[in-house]
Amino acid sequence: MCTCCIFQIFGFRADGYKQYNYLIDEDQTIGQDGTLVHGQDSVISMLDHAFNSFGTGESDCGIHADNCFGQNKNRYVLAYLSWRTMIGSHRNIKYMMQLPGHTRCLIDAGFGTIKKLYRRSNCDTLQHVTEVVLKSAHSNVPVTYGEWMWKGWKVFLADRFKKVPNISKYHHFRFTSLEPGIVYMKVAADDTNEIRFVICKTNYLQMDRNDLPSVIHPAGLSRERQTYLYRHVRPLVRRLFQDVLCPVPPSSDGQ
Repeated sequence: MCTCCIFQIFGFRADGYKQYNYLIDEDQTIGQDGTLVHGQDSVISMLDHAFNSFGTGESDCGIHADNCFGQNKNRYVLAYLSWRTMIGSHRNIKYMMQLPGHTRCLIDAGFGTIKKLYRRSNCDTLQHVTEVVLKSAHSNVPVTYGEWMWKGWKVFLADRFKKVPNISKYHHFRFTSLEPGIVYMKVAADDTNEIRFVICKTNYLQMDRNDLPSVIHPAGLSRERQTYLYRHVRPLVRRLFQDVLCPVPPSSDGQ
């Protein structure tokens, strides 16, 4: 098996139905050379696409997610979920962040079936990885870049929503269209002490669903990365796929 460049995977599972596995090549990320794929813009762009493309028209939903304190995404994910209830995409949303050390879930099971087949497969390109995902389990569905676009959610949401104080102490959040711009927070599921916080800035209490963040185009690969792949990785790739994965880099004069 040959795997010779960086592929990223992000999982979104519709419980009891399908797991949508977002596959991103290193030249398709927001940052250059495969960077920024774990940032707020990237994660919310994929989450937004999943809701809009794979939802079933539900008005209420519950979301379980890993707790990503170190990556500073929670603030913007909460703002995004509030925004969805404010524009009428959902009536009620419950957002539950798992406790650190207890983050195993059905998505990990889906990833496990992918890894099992991946280890026994020849993968030289993203297309090969896509085929592995598709064959790994009936519930696994590959989603490749081009089916969605990156968008500037961080700036868009920061302009409209406030930072939730002491966000790290809470694990259960809920939003309702009956109280636009409000988030209710609890430390634990059975906690009777629910905190109410106005998360939306006053000037944006009325949201226009047609007002959306701007598109961000992938930064691609630097010439240094292309040269590295050509010199050091290309020899490891099966000849038929060398020009797909590691083509000849552009010369310094642009020819």
